[in-house]
Amino acid sequence: MKFNIAIIGATGLVGRTTLKILEERGLCRHNIFLFASSKSEGEKVLFAGKSKKIISLCEETLYQRVYDFALFCTGEDISRKYIDLLAKAGCQVIDFSSAYRKDYPLIVPEVNMADAQGNIICNPNCSTIASVVALNEIHKRFGLERIVYSTYQAVSGAGKGAMSEFDETNSMHLQFLDYPIKNNLIPYIGSIDGNGCCTEEKKMLFETKKILNDFDIKISAMTVRVPVDIGHSISIFFETKQNVSVDELRKVLDESEGVKYITHPMPMLSREQDYVLVGRLKKDEFNDKSFSLFLSSDNLRKGAGQNGVQILEKLIERKNSSL
Repeated sequence: MKFNIAIIGATGLVGRTTLKILEERGLCRHNIFLFASSKSEGEKVLFAGKSKKIISLCEETLYQRVYDFALFCTGEDISRKYIDLLAKAGCQVIDFSSAYRKDYPLIVPEVNMADAQGNIICNPNCSTIASVVALNEIHKRFGLERIVYSTYQAVSGAGKGAMSEFDETNSMHLQFLDYPIKNNLIPYIGSIDGNGCCTEEKKMLFETKKILNDFDIKISAMTVRVPVDIGHSISIFFETKQNVSVDELRKVLDESEGVKYITHPMPMLSREQDYVLVGRLKKDEFNDKSFSLFLSSDNLRKGAGQNGVQILEKLIERKNSSL
């Protein structure tokens, strides 16, 4: 059966990646409608071998037809403006922003697809997605007492505007980055609260607990923007509740859905990959239950578009089975 699917924010970095993945996975057989801001009105993009016209996003254009599914590859403001009415009309919405993550299902298909209920479903933070894909089976089999994240996040995670400033060295010319990123690291992502924790760190703490359905895990994070265009990397220190060996953990990672274990995970290897690349697994010499690993993941694919499309595929399967 063909469904009506709206892609909101189709011309952004995540939107374009999402269209590519829809095509790769054969979902272009459905009726796909592409929306973006008025700046992109009339623009045409190549999709499934055909030129498709971008529709200017507004209430008049979006609400003129009924959609079965909608993917919001947008920021919080746009999501909050349009999603509620679509959901009330019966459309199942997958939101890539952080607008609804506290109150609605937060889904990584390899981990908790069964939780994807209702008409508003949230795509998690890009770094959280990669982390829980790597940690999920470890948590299920041995329990996690503590997690410490140190992230190395690509500039594309800040959007198309930030990417345009990748080589800018004059702070006065920046609009999307707080500081030049070339030959530099920015040791926070988002705003910093009174406790010294930045927005991205708070997202990772909350989202990991919610997705793994365990609010007792002790988690801390340090999130850093690095001069890489695409591909987030994360160093993860973790402590298990049960005794386990490195060999047993390695076996679990090899068997984990969505994970590929390699010797040296790097952003250059994660690009265009559907897997979370994991490696450098080692034991803490001071604590028998503590370990660390390193991972890299394409933040525009598994960290955003791919995860959302995987959710969409599962929802389509459910709807087809119920017809």
